[in-house]
Amino acid sequence: MTEESVPLRRETFRKLHRHHNLWRWMFSTLLAALFMAFVCFVWFGWVRMGNDSMAPTLKQGNVALVDRILKYWRGIERTDMVAFYHPVTGELLIKRVVATGGESVTARNGALWIDERYRLNEESYGPANTTDFETVKVPEGYVFVLSDDRRYREDSREEGIGCVSLNDIVGVLHIRVLPSFIIYQ
Repeated sequence: MTEESVPLRRETFRKLHRHHNLWRWMFSTLLAALFMAFVCFVWFGWVRMGNDSMAPTLKQGNVALVDRILKYWRGIERTDMVAFYHPVTGELLIKRVVATGGESVTARNGALWIDERYRLNEESYGPANTTDFETVKVPEGYVFVLSDDRRYREDSREEGIGCVSLNDIVGVLHIRVLPSFIIYQ
């Protein structure tokens, strides 16, 4: 082996190494961009509140993220805020789940009762000011939703909406982007 061949070989490996680093960097950038596209356009969706029906939790103009995948991982639970389309107008609505499939819900003396024996504690997300309504049995695969501000009746109490099918739910809200970041439930 000659002394001249060693530096040439070393220089060749340096060029090859630089070339591989460039490809690794491009591949990592592409993977990161694909992951961000998945998160921003598939997993989450942006919604803007059009009215104060979910006040004080969400007010008109607030922007929140709808988690479209969470409903498949853990299901929909009581007190979750869900987004779905109004069956008649097609408007995107955001409401709170108060009863799930197989339960019955009624309002008496301004309080919500589940299965006639469990009083729903609503103090954590707003004043309880529900007008009385008759007992509604929620079918399996459906949820009963209400606005946090019960003066807005565009929820399951409205005949055109009724109980909402789990298949019609777009996603679950947990993150408010504007004006702050966390929605406390």
